[in-house]
Amino acid sequence: MAALRGVRRSGRLTTLHTRARLDHGPARMAVVASRRVGGAVQRNRAKRLLRESARTLAWRPGHDLVLVARTGCPQAGLHEVQGEVGALARDLALLQERA
Repeated sequence: MAALRGVRRSGRLTTLHTRARLDHGPARMAVVASRRVGGAVQRNRAKRLLRESARTLAWRPGHDLVLVARTGCPQAGLHEVQGEVGALARDLALLQERA
């Protein structure tokens, strides 16, 4: 994945990889949970939490993003995951400024 050659920030629940693209189309996102996260049910829950957390944010266009679930993600609540994804995105300056 090209985004893995970019910049990354890690938190307790997730890792966010990003790479700028040459075009300025909408941000593209992938969500990944390896078998290390747990069984199929835990991996699917982690991916659902990450997708919902990312959906609520206004991403800057022209970036490829990869959200990787870490082992604590399936046991966390939605608000905790949302807070961490938002903090990582702000740290990497990936959010649009709201007018």
